[in-house]
Amino acid sequence: MIHRRTSIFGAIGAALLATTLTAQTTVNVVSNIDNTLYEDLAGATSNGAGTSVFCGLTGGASIRRALLRFDVAGSVPAGASIVAVSLSMNVGQSNDTVPMITDVHRVSRSWGEGTSVAVGGGGAGGTATTGDATWLHRFFNTTTWTTAGGDYVASRSATFPMPVIGPFTVPASPGLVADVQDWLNNPSTNFGWVLKAQDETIAVTARRINSREAASGRPTLAVTYLLPGQSASWGTGCPTSFGNFSFTFTGSMVGGQTAFLSHTNGPANSLAINIFALELNQPGIDLLPGCTVYLPASGAWITGFGFVIDGAGVGTLPWPLPTAYPGLYFMSQTVAIDPAAPLGFVLSNAGVGVIQ
Repeated sequence: MIHRRTSIFGAIGAALLATTLTAQTTVNVVSNIDNTLYEDLAGATSNGAGTSVFCGLTGGASIRRALLRFDVAGSVPAGASIVAVSLSMNVGQSNDTVPMITDVHRVSRSWGEGTSVAVGGGGAGGTATTGDATWLHRFFNTTTWTTAGGDYVASRSATFPMPVIGPFTVPASPGLVADVQDWLNNPSTNFGWVLKAQDETIAVTARRINSREAASGRPTLAVTYLLPGQSASWGTGCPTSFGNFSFTFTGSMVGGQTAFLSHTNGPANSLAINIFALELNQPGIDLLPGCTVYLPASGAWITGFGFVIDGAGVGTLPWPLPTAYPGLYFMSQTVAIDPAAPLGFVLSNAGVGVIQ
């Protein structure tokens, strides 16, 4: 794979380095179905139409897992490249005293939401109705899970600390982006996520979370995407004497035309080179506070061409875009020598783009 990536970028050269924030779109998608898997040997408990979903363990050490699905293909244009996703929800009640480490797993089989409504506060669930997901059933009471408690991918798409109460957002994760991109490209594989406590042996961790039927705080997926010919910026560059080292793309992202790598607030009279890849590490890796690597931790890093940043901290290069590889999604970040910086160099923010 590395050899393949190298040959691609060798063929198109620096042309792929030409992009960032000119036109990105973010849409907010509320879950279109959600439910709770209540640990129940009879598989007869659910809360399909209730105003809450549950996650964690009750005081009696009974497991709760939250199911969520979002209609990505119905909200994002086909052919888009997903740049970022974030999942926002709200904990309405819990008896816990510390955040609960929670895993997000991609569900591997379809499931349903019936008309059941949990009694009381909802933690004990209600009587399952036709089509409900339960601990044993994907669709009550005709179709079962392969494994009790739901069928999901073993690897985690994300891990985060769920608060005791109040709103929260699942942090940016390459795994979430990959899931959403696949759901856009292959809608028939979209069975959503299951949220579960990472340690399902600790009692009194259960959270009551607003569901899509709630009046507010409903599960919402914010999806940021680019279409071919568009670009965006990501993150913040390291500080220099001029400010934060800034990298933007200007001009056209259309094959056969010219785009520009534009830098400001760089270290004066320095040498720089930009590096790019086919992925974006959203949260990044902090080298120092305010100085972050947004290149992926794994995979090929491809070096571009060196250039000079002038005495005002400005450096710009023209790059003719190729006509080959339309729809190719890539990201880039620039590193410049800076003897005054703690590391002896500084990094720009990242740019991402899609060639048209």
